[in-house]
Amino acid sequence: MLFKSASAASLLALCSLSSAASLHHKRTTESGIFLYVYGTDSSGNGPNGGPVFYADGLAYAGTAAAPSWATVATNVTFTLDSDSTTTAWTISPNNSTVSFNSTKSMYIVPTTGSFTQVGFSSSNDTLPTDAVTTGFTFFGTSVAYAASDSDYEMMFWATATNTTGIYALYWNAAASNDDIVNGSFPVTVKATPPVVLTV
Repeated sequence: MLFKSASAASLLALCSLSSAASLHHKRTTESGIFLYVYGTDSSGNGPNGGPVFYADGLAYAGTAAAPSWATVATNVTFTLDSDSTTTAWTISPNNSTVSFNSTKSMYIVPTTGSFTQVGFSSSNDTLPTDAVTTGFTFFGTSVAYAASDSDYEMMFWATATNTTGIYALYWNAAASNDDIVNGSFPVTVKATPPVVLTV
């Protein structure tokens, strides 16, 4: 016999406690989460871990100052529940001079063949055709879209804007080359901030 009876009883008791604890564990919604974009184009240019930010209803990333062409631009934090793909990921401005009139949720257009910029919309806004505001989760440390229980997609892409260091964030749902904005490249979106080296 591998275990003495006392050891076996102790082991069973520990397993029971562990199971009971997991049954009562319920994650709460997390807020104040920043998302960062990683990836570079063929020349080595990219967001370099720049945070996702809001500009006139659309998602951008980068480390440059707020773009002058945006009427409203602000860094944002996310409120999310990574255990639920049926809960929208909402944003809050991380800027004391900016406020939103209503709750805004992140959306993508996951329809096969589309190449659409990621955006933020309130319940009063009209979403782009086939856009979704739910289905987001983490696959490891990367943000993913759960198309089904067994299909997690990570199809974020970035496109340089006319402002150096700022990139538009897109969702590429297997679009044809003709539909992809020239110069776009795949990126990864994470809640992990870039490492800052100190010397």
